[in-house]
Amino acid sequence: MHIRKLSVALTMAAALLSPPLARADVVTEWNLVAVNASAATNSLVESRVLAIVHASMFDAANAIERRYAHYLAEFKPPAGASMDAAVAAAAHDVLGWLFPSQMPMLDGALAATLGRIADGVSKDGGLAFGREVAQAYVAARGKDGADGRAQHNSAPGPGQWEPTPPARAPMALPHWGEVTPFTAPSLAWLEVKGPPPITNEAFARDLDEVRRVGARNSTERTADQTAAAIFWIINTGVPWQFAARAAAQQLGPSVVDNARIFALMNMAGADAYIASWGIKRKVNHWRPVTAIRNASTNPDPAWEPLLNTPAHPEYPSGHCIYTGAAAAALQLLFNTDQVAFSATYGGPNGVIRTWRSFSQMEKEVENARVWGGIHFRTADEHGTQMGRAIAERAVATLMRPIAR
Repeated sequence: MHIRKLSVALTMAAALLSPPLARADVVTEWNLVAVNASAATNSLVESRVLAIVHASMFDAANAIERRYAHYLAEFKPPAGASMDAAVAAAAHDVLGWLFPSQMPMLDGALAATLGRIADGVSKDGGLAFGREVAQAYVAARGKDGADGRAQHNSAPGPGQWEPTPPARAPMALPHWGEVTPFTAPSLAWLEVKGPPPITNEAFARDLDEVRRVGARNSTERTADQTAAAIFWIINTGVPWQFAARAAAQQLGPSVVDNARIFALMNMAGADAYIASWGIKRKVNHWRPVTAIRNASTNPDPAWEPLLNTPAHPEYPSGHCIYTGAAAAALQLLFNTDQVAFSATYGGPNGVIRTWRSFSQMEKEVENARVWGGIHFRTADEHGTQMGRAIAERAVATLMRPIAR
């Protein structure tokens, strides 16, 4: 398929990603609603949306069954409240706050969930309780810095990021590193190794690899590698939501367990993006297209990457830090790596990717950003490691089982 045609297909609505869910529960059902509601946003905004929605669903479900430590607050549901009604109402109202223009779609989704619950005190109590939880989340996250403003200034020079062609746009959402994290009061604990110095042999290897396999006219990149690179243009979190839903369908956790899994994965993923944006501004590393065109040895002013370079500094890879967080969370929470699934984007003639495990998908993302010509391998590998550290800490410290 022609690259331009494929790129356009991948930006289509996330609703194209899969057939209706088999064995869906209220958590996976509203996960898909949330993905579709946030489809027109970017990876950073969507990660925050999914974290807030799933955290609210967890607190609503867990308050009724109370198997894990609460997250935001120790909510008190009415006796006999329907868990499905509470979870759906929490997700609906949080999404309605975030996307008021989509209320007709959200109201329809809520009606579909509630239509499967018998009328009565349990349903009414669950609905009211879920809305109470949502209101608490709106209050808690309404001033988390997501609507902040900042400016990133960078002076061109060896190793320094500068706006990249063709748009040469300024850094996207430079304030995002200041958004309030979900998994810890601060992410300052995260170890940042940094990219190798541009005079180092490790950097020379990174540069040579991306020059060869990431070029638009590369003769070394295979057709499958090209397809993988283009596939991962999509918002990073969307395929990982698919992976989590596939695992939930195959392994069959309870509603409360599912709520915890999706919440921790998405909260870690949101924090991965928050951390990466703060690091990007501080490290301010140049992109391959700038480095190759301005190399001190063998510069190539005409070099072009397969993909258009995103408008932000290179280190660490945002796709990879999110991916590391998602993969680690799913491996730990499902207690397995071996889940086979496929994802399709762009309709019947779109791109299909198939994976046998979370770790295979994780490695593909690392490779895809090099194959696309937009990242050095070090930024990808370090990003994965940092994302995994965020998820491991979140799983070890948050929403822990209550001792019986």
